[in-house]
Amino acid sequence: MKTKVMATITAVLVLGMTQFARATLVNWNSIVEDEIEYYIQTDKAVYDLGENVQMLHRVTNLMNEDVTIPCSRAPEFNLWVQKDGGAIWSLIHIFKWYSPGVELAVGEPKELSCNWDMRDDNGNLVELGIYAVVGVMYNEPWNYNNHGNYIPTEVAVPITIIPEPAAILLLAMGIVGVRASKSM
Repeated sequence: MKTKVMATITAVLVLGMTQFARATLVNWNSIVEDEIEYYIQTDKAVYDLGENVQMLHRVTNLMNEDVTIPCSRAPEFNLWVQKDGGAIWSLIHIFKWYSPGVELAVGEPKELSCNWDMRDDNGNLVELGIYAVVGVMYNEPWNYNNHGNYIPTEVAVPITIIPEPAAILLLAMGIVGVRASKSM
């Protein structure tokens, strides 16, 4: 009887912690460079494996005048998912190698959004872990580092992918069951 009570308490605690971790509201980050805000958002920070991730990348003119941001490819924006610093998924793969640039009036935003199904560019379901959702603006050829390498403007936010609650519950019940059988 004591084992069943402990198993129930453990299962409730594990599920409660999982629900608490997933209760995060909008997950976002932004940077401002030259009075242009680069913003990235996901609908939350913690996801069950296989759940859709809602992404939003927005670029906003914070200047007191209209601006055209030079870009050398179109579309000018993209969304990536990275694991350990390497891109595993990209929304857009085909570009035109010319862009007239992005025109933004005072206070005007331009946005790109999508839902990611947690599959990499090869169609494989990703593994559990921590990933970076990255909003990219290809405002080249103006952004170069000291070595002459092009650097697009990126803003990122981390997300964590965890097992679905049923898998956690089964794992917890299995652990309790093994411990109970060893104590007999």
